Amino acid sequence: MKTFLYAGLGVALLGVGLYLQFGTTGVSPAERLRCAQAIEKIYGDSGEAKYTLLPKCGEPGMVAMMDARTGAAGAEQAAQAIASANRSDLVSILINCALIGAGIGALGAAAAAFRQSKKQAA
Repeated sequence: MKTFLYAGLGVALLGVGLYLQFGTTGVSPAERLRCAQAIEKIYGDSGEAKYTLLPKCGEPGMVAMMDARTGAAGAEQAAQAIASANRSDLVSILINCALIGAGIGALGAAAAAFRQSKKQAA
């Protein structure tokens, strides 16, 4: 019984952690579109700049930087916005890694419980 409980918990935690880490970007489609439009507006003539910057619109720091550029924010305000976006992204990564680690730990506990139940049955 413990084995199934630990295994179920491990699979759930691992699945949630992996989905949050690799299945989402932390940037909404509206933010991504706003970032792309800002890049088009600012770097409209430079194909190389657009080629380099457009794929980065999935990163929170890039969205914050483009918002600061289009909002005519000062350098200090822009730096604070970018740092805040990157800090929240880092916290999200840490939480995701903790979920993945807890899932792996629960699967290890399930394996240990399974081995123990086999020993007791023998």
